[in-house]
Amino acid sequence: MPFITEDGEPLASIELAQVPPDGRLFQLRRGIGYREPGGDAVVWAPAHVPDGHPARPNSTDLASVPSFLWSFIASYGRQSAPAVLHDHRSELAAVIGDGGDPHAALEQRREDDRLFLVGLREKRVPLLRAWLMWGWVSAERYLRHALPLGLLLLVQVLLAVGVIAVAVVLTVTSGVAWLILLLAPLAAAFLWGRDWRMAAVLSYGSAVIGPLLIVQLVALLPFRLLEFVVELFSGGEPTQVFRPTVR
Repeated sequence: MPFITEDGEPLASIELAQVPPDGRLFQLRRGIGYREPGGDAVVWAPAHVPDGHPARPNSTDLASVPSFLWSFIASYGRQSAPAVLHDHRSELAAVIGDGGDPHAALEQRREDDRLFLVGLREKRVPLLRAWLMWGWVSAERYLRHALPLGLLLLVQVLLAVGVIAVAVVLTVTSGVAWLILLLAPLAAAFLWGRDWRMAAVLSYGSAVIGPLLIVQLVALLPFRLLEFVVELFSGGEPTQVFRPTVR
């Protein structure tokens, strides 16, 4: 198995502590490593320093997925080991970026994001889910280390989703010739050079998951409102109802 323990044995368990017990962060109690298939080098995520109220980088939130998306992509599961490793590598890249070399940080993150995708597939995460997770962590590296480019990427993705929606509507109402519009986001993705796959995955993947996300929110929000009302009239803490949803 490419994921290994500190002793070099195949990874049989991930030893995590949820601290504090009502919080959302975890600490790795024993380090884990990853050896890419066909490679010799091992990339490590060392154990965190025990702390009752840890902050980043001395903790992990596993896969950084908002809770309202957990029915699509959970924060833990087969993706846990790749996510813990990627969290640590992202913090190392942040140190490089904060040290005044954002280009080097981007380069390291590009490689770390690639390893994240390889690790997800190694753990048998379904292909579509793995590509979507990889696409969004790749976008996050731009938002973190090259904010103007990150914002430009988000605008391009939103426009691409709009173009895809228009193409589908026009195809249904006016004929299949309008399917040619579906190639526009792909053409725009090539503007990102070697990151064109990232832009394409984000554009088409967001268009696919967008309608499903709307259905999810339509089902979730009434339940959260009901929770809010019950907390309000029972003397509880209504302000805490929506926090896990939007965090």
